[in-house]
Amino acid sequence: MPTPHRPDSGNTRRPSPTGPPGRSDDRNGPPRVRRWAERALRWLHPATGAVRDRGAAFVELAAVTILVAAIMVAVYQLELSRTFNNGVRQMVCLVEGPGCGDETWVDADRPEEPEEYEWGGGNSNALENESLAMDLAAARDWNENERECLKNLWSTISHWDHTFVNPETGAHGISGFNPAQHGPMPSRFQESPSEQISWGLNHIEETYGSPCAAWVQWEGTHTY
Repeated sequence: MPTPHRPDSGNTRRPSPTGPPGRSDDRNGPPRVRRWAERALRWLHPATGAVRDRGAAFVELAAVTILVAAIMVAVYQLELSRTFNNGVRQMVCLVEGPGCGDETWVDADRPEEPEEYEWGGGNSNALENESLAMDLAAARDWNENERECLKNLWSTISHWDHTFVNPETGAHGISGFNPAQHGPMPSRFQESPSEQISWGLNHIEETYGSPCAAWVQWEGTHTY
C-alpha cells in the first residue's frame, strides 16, 4: 500500500507567497528597520539645528564684541587727542601765544601794576637824551672812550630817564642830581633834560675832570 507523502519534518517552514521571510522588495527594508531609521533621523535633525544655532550665536557675539571694542578705541583716541591738544594749548598760552578764552594765562598770572612807578613817569625820550649828551660831550673834546664812560655812568644811574627819582638816595634826573650832596636844585632841572645834562657835564668836568674818572668813582661808591 503506498505511503502518503509528508513534508520533511526537519523543515517546518512553508513557502511564502511574498518571498523568503526577513526579505522585502521595499528599499527601506522591513518595518522595524524603517522605524529605527526614522527615530535616528529625528534625533539627528535637532542636533544639527542646535549646532547651527550655536554657530550663528557665536558669530553674532564676535561681531558685537568687535563693534564695542572699536567704539571704545575711538572714544579713547578722541579723549587722548583732546588731552594732548589742551596740553599744547596751555603751553602756548604760557609763552603769551594766542588767547585762551578771554585772556591768556600770562594775563591771568601777571601781578597787578604798581600804583606808582617810583623811577619816574616814563622814558620815551631816552635815545634823544643820550644823543644830546654825546654831542655835548664831544663839544668838550671828550674822546670816544670818555663818551663811553659817560654812557655807562648815566645809563646805570637813570637809564637816560629825565623823570627818574631814586627814593633811597634822593637822586633826580638823567645825571642823578642829589640835593643832599650837590646843594640846591637848579631851576627847571626836573622838567628839562637839557638842563640835567648840562649840569651833569659841568659837575663831572669841575669835580673829576673827565667822565671816566667820574665812572670809577661811581663804581666804588655809587655816588659821584
